[in-house]
Amino acid sequence: MSWESIASQEYLSGGVSHQLSATRLLSSPDGSRHPLDGGGWPPWGGTAGPVGGADSYSSLHRGTSATTAEAAYGSAGRSAGHHSGIWGCFRACQARIHHSIAKRKVEQGVRLYNQHKQQAAVRKWRSALKAIRKREDKFILLGYLYQAYMDWGKYRDSLEFAHRQLCISEELDSPNMRAESYLNLARAHEQLGGLERALAYARQSLYNECEQCITAGHVHLTVGSVYLELAGFNKALDSFQHAHKIAQTVQDPALELQVYVGLSELFSRLQDADKSARYAAKAYDLSRSLQLGDLNSRHHRAALLQMASALRKQGELGDAQDYCSEATRLALISGDQATYARSIRIMGDIYRKKSDINKAFRQYESAMGSAAAMGDRVIQMESMDGAARCLEALRLQHKICNCRPLEFNTRLLEVASSVGAKMLVRVVRTRLARIYGALGDDDQRLHHERVSARLQQDLDLQCGACGSPYGLEADSLEALPCAHILHARCAHDILRRRDKRKKRNCPECDRSMSSRLFLNCDVDNTSAHYPPESFSPGPVSICSSENSTQLYVAGHVTSSV
Repeated sequence: MSWESIASQEYLSGGVSHQLSATRLLSSPDGSRHPLDGGGWPPWGGTAGPVGGADSYSSLHRGTSATTAEAAYGSAGRSAGHHSGIWGCFRACQARIHHSIAKRKVEQGVRLYNQHKQQAAVRKWRSALKAIRKREDKFILLGYLYQAYMDWGKYRDSLEFAHRQLCISEELDSPNMRAESYLNLARAHEQLGGLERALAYARQSLYNECEQCITAGHVHLTVGSVYLELAGFNKALDSFQHAHKIAQTVQDPALELQVYVGLSELFSRLQDADKSARYAAKAYDLSRSLQLGDLNSRHHRAALLQMASALRKQGELGDAQDYCSEATRLALISGDQATYARSIRIMGDIYRKKSDINKAFRQYESAMGSAAAMGDRVIQMESMDGAARCLEALRLQHKICNCRPLEFNTRLLEVASSVGAKMLVRVVRTRLARIYGALGDDDQRLHHERVSARLQQDLDLQCGACGSPYGLEADSLEALPCAHILHARCAHDILRRRDKRKKRNCPECDRSMSSRLFLNCDVDNTSAHYPPESFSPGPVSICSSENSTQLYVAGHVTSSV
């Protein structure tokens, strides 16, 4: 090794190997490689002129000067090399110690977070982030910070952590890390209302995952949630079916719980209150058995809110209010701003169902403020719709004029259109048509009616068996394994066919419906040891058919707190 390597920046910064040998402290035996032979500078940074080649010196003088200079510089160079080697070893040891301390801080942060001390946990993690050197460890730590900020409703900060995760995954060229990074980006953009961008990131995640891994299950869950907001109910159901199959394969009850929450919301939007309540009850019962009875987990809060929403649809307003109040209390304890905003929005729905319009409107206004502070356009849009319903009720009671409902619904239409929520856009267009009709503006009324009718056709909410629409009024529906939805009466009529010439196939895709188990699959009921507080509906789950289309993805376990 030459003197150049000893004095280089790479060595002083601590390279791959931090072990010193005796040869590192000796001068180079090759005189041509000595830094002084080429007029180089002393290794300790001082100034020196050329050693030989000056015309004013005699050859004897040059020889004497060179010998003296070589002896002096050789001694000084050996001293400098000795000190630089010790300094490099010290720097390497110091880095290892700092890394070890940082990893202990990460573990302490995880324990604090599980004890619902989120602020202290995040402080530990942020201080550890500066000292973590190994990129794999930094990726995991960024995942912890991402989840913490998502729970707080700080989605833009979460995006920053997800982008940093993506950079690390590209540096390491790890498909599993890349899949998780794209999934985190998709989830954050979904909350911010960028649904198309969320779908694009979710597809990128699927390209890097295996089919039967937890990350793939969460990706399908995210895709289902996005399609639910876009009113693509068949695609949402298909994604939820994939996620449910993966959850059962890998035995992940948390993922299964979230699938039940999504299915409950799907049937709630399609006006099937009974089936929505069944899936909500399954999610709630499952949440009580998770994490050794930790009733303050975010999964438990989500299940509580879904129970409140489903019970409100069924008219059980007292129980719905109890579930919603408990979710609000737990959200305040844990600092979960997203759950808090959604809980007060659902509380507004309960008050509106009780015809207490003033209390309901105040709840919606509070939810709109919280959602706007977080940047959560989905909750903001839902809260604005609740407030618009309150104004419509007051308008029909002739307690207010048409101007304020008109202005509010026009703003809501802009928000819903920018998000891409087609179902809500249709509802708002219908509401605006009624308001313009009351104002006597027939041109605007006809315009909104035409657009609303066109949107209803685009939604394609028609039963493939009888051809009549569904999802517009209360009805009983059935979800088939091929992800098509029929009226329950139509599906049972098909299954009751005894004529061999009439096949029991799906009228949409002609796939076989040879078993009643496709409609109501019996699975282990997780609520056997935890009876629900209000009621216990029969077990309902989704089964995937053998010939269902499968997507090719690759696998990795997500890093969430």
